[in-house]
Amino acid sequence: MSAPDAVAAVDGRFLACTGEGVPVATPHAPPPPSFPTALPGESAPIAPPAPAAERRPTTVFLTVDTEDAYFTRPHLMTGEGIGREYGVHGILELLGQRDLPATFFVNVFEADRQPPGAVRDVVRQIAGHGHEVALHTHPAPHLEWYDRPLFRKTREQQADILRRGCDLLASWTGQEVRTFRAGGYAIDDRTFEALADTGLTVDSSVFFLSPNNHNAPFTVNAVRERGGVVEVPVTCVLRGAPDGPALDARKLDLDWLSPPELDAALDALTARAVPFAVFMMHSFSFIEKASLPPGTAPSPRARFTSEVLFNRFVEIYGPRAGAREGFAAFLDRIAADPRLRAQRLDTAEADLRVAARRMADVVPVVARRAAA
Repeated sequence: MSAPDAVAAVDGRFLACTGEGVPVATPHAPPPPSFPTALPGESAPIAPPAPAAERRPTTVFLTVDTEDAYFTRPHLMTGEGIGREYGVHGILELLGQRDLPATFFVNVFEADRQPPGAVRDVVRQIAGHGHEVALHTHPAPHLEWYDRPLFRKTREQQADILRRGCDLLASWTGQEVRTFRAGGYAIDDRTFEALADTGLTVDSSVFFLSPNNHNAPFTVNAVRERGGVVEVPVTCVLRGAPDGPALDARKLDLDWLSPPELDAALDALTARAVPFAVFMMHSFSFIEKASLPPGTAPSPRARFTSEVLFNRFVEIYGPRAGAREGFAAFLDRIAADPRLRAQRLDTAEADLRVAARRMADVVPVVARRAAA
């Protein structure tokens, strides 16, 4: 029997997906407490696959956290000083060449740190290319009303932060904001109440691996609904070691998986008829950088060095070898494969609400493979 290409969260346990078919959903069961470190020996219940003519493609939400919280020039947002093609403009270019839509989560509260109009202009360019502009927020020392993570704020304080961000984005684009991702995935149960209070209807802040998810766990990868808000988690992936059964948990992210591993994850998602998955990257994913503790000796390779914020500073070294090409190959796969499609999160809300009631909680399993 071949190795499982996925595991499924079933009644609080991870079970192996073996044989052809779709894992049976258990949408009201809590997720397991943690990921397995080896493939489970027990198999998940599998339903027969739908006839080929009835199968729908897997929708991959291409999401981009767009931010530069450390510098007072938008090096990590636009690639300033490194190359325009290595920032958000390069991402827009690659998406546009393939006519693929995406959702950009923009940290609006950097507007005061960056040159006047810099963040606003990025937002307008994203919207002008037909992509969704969604809200992303990180705390900052200069924001007295948002100097700590969301989960350390009351429901009312969280709602105030969200309203400020939505109002700022809407003032730049003239469009309603419907989708949110918390910076650092820093949420708690009150966040869902604050989202509903603010009129935000879609969230993508749940990341099963994150210690900043202070909410009561209710899903791993499956779309679920919480207090009227549709949660579309960042997709987790289990990666096997080449010389044994040990697994490490990753996410469907250009910074966390090699291009061959991303490709294998797409294979598993389509094989298991997973209806929705969330890919993520950052505006700086094409840039080589390091986040370092204070006192670290500066590198002579650094082109730019930030001030210390939240007990870290950042060095930028230049373009990250192969990253832009890897993303282009990933997009080529989605554009060419009839089993895959890309969509903005906001335009999928109705279908997401349906999926929230019946989607199986599936985690792809891939073999560790270096970039070619």
